Amino acid sequence: MRTPRIFQNQPLLEGNTLALDENGSRHIGKVLRMGVGEPVILFNGTGGEYHGSISAVDKKAVEVTLDFFNDADRASPVHIHLGQVMGKGDHMDYALQKAVELGVSEITPLTSHHCEVSLKGERLEKKLQQWRHLLISACEQSGLNIVPVLHPPLPVHQWCETVQAERKWILHTDDLPTHPFSGEAPASVCFAVGPEGGFDNEEVALAKEKGFSVVTLGPRVWRTETAPVVMLSLIQLAWGDFAL
Repeated sequence: MRTPRIFQNQPLLEGNTLALDENGSRHIGKVLRMGVGEPVILFNGTGGEYHGSISAVDKKAVEVTLDFFNDADRASPVHIHLGQVMGKGDHMDYALQKAVELGVSEITPLTSHHCEVSLKGERLEKKLQQWRHLLISACEQSGLNIVPVLHPPLPVHQWCETVQAERKWILHTDDLPTHPFSGEAPASVCFAVGPEGGFDNEEVALAKEKGFSVVTLGPRVWRTETAPVVMLSLIQLAWGDFAL
């Protein structure tokens, strides 16, 4: 079995023995049914990871002794900020999970004219907490040691006005196909993905005013959860850490 990676929101230090939090203890003790002496890897999102082994297991808690620190980064060499219009059901969950696996650095959930999701107050906080857990889980699975930043939701026009990146793109199917992946690798890229109905012309026009380029890569229309997977894969292939 591959050595499990567990996120812990607490200080980590070589040589220390620490008790895992409730989620970590449950995953190690009840889900994976691991025992004393088995290896684990812990990370806390500040960079690098700690290799250790289980030193104690009981019904409620698991303790791990940290043996050594590995400064592995694995973050994308291109800083990528995804603006994703919120979708219904599990579409947003899928988009965020795959974005993390493909090296996204920041994520802002967006609202737009055709967005059918409205989250406010307690519902919004609950959903943001769910998404944060999803990002952490994707980091545990994919090997990332720094959890992407999840920003509060914004209207797409406000995001376009405030986001900073060397290259800024908005996906829109009404324009002719373009090839945006030429030239020297940028340090940062941001791109906006619309809902199933796409962005309206006013939203696209505003994005253009704020320095965004319209990107359409081919003749087919992607689902909202497919678009970030395609775009992130192409960014990593052109300028990132995909090795072919």
